[in-house]
Amino acid sequence: MVHVINRQRHERLDRAGLAQLAQATLEAVLGPRLAAAVDVNLVFVGDNAMRRLNHIYRGVDAPTDVLSFVHLELPSPYTHRRAQREAWFFSRPETGLDEEPPLLGEVIIATPTARRYAERHALTCAEEIQRLVIHGIIHLCGYDHETDAGQMTRLERRLRRRYLQAVTRMQPAQP
Repeated sequence: MVHVINRQRHERLDRAGLAQLAQATLEAVLGPRLAAAVDVNLVFVGDNAMRRLNHIYRGVDAPTDVLSFVHLELPSPYTHRRAQREAWFFSRPETGLDEEPPLLGEVIIATPTARRYAERHALTCAEEIQRLVIHGIIHLCGYDHETDAGQMTRLERRLRRRYLQAVTRMQPAQP
């Protein structure tokens, strides 16, 4: 299940639409059974919070658009097929508390930075945030575009073509 946590006031979010996009991305990458067995937090923050996180975890003293934090590391998608990853997960003892699904990880998105990047690329803020949701979820599933041979980029492009048809509508927050 995807939990949307809004810790910013810059953009009005369609939480259900964003959760739906994140869940569809999880299902496409992990398969429906494994995607249904894990939780993901999708967290929206302002630039100050993102800057602190980026400084602490990456040593960069500036906000970024998206960070992904893996809590449950699955076998690598580069060396294990989907069925192998699923078999590994379901062969493990339960790791969640009180029978709750384990947390796969968190995707943190800075909406002000997303808006700036959207303007640079002639996109709406909603389109940019949708792209970041897909990008962050793929990272949680074990892909890394900085170290692979283009597999993550190809997967991300395929999922963008499949899902980015106005799944989410966002509007500037009203004062």
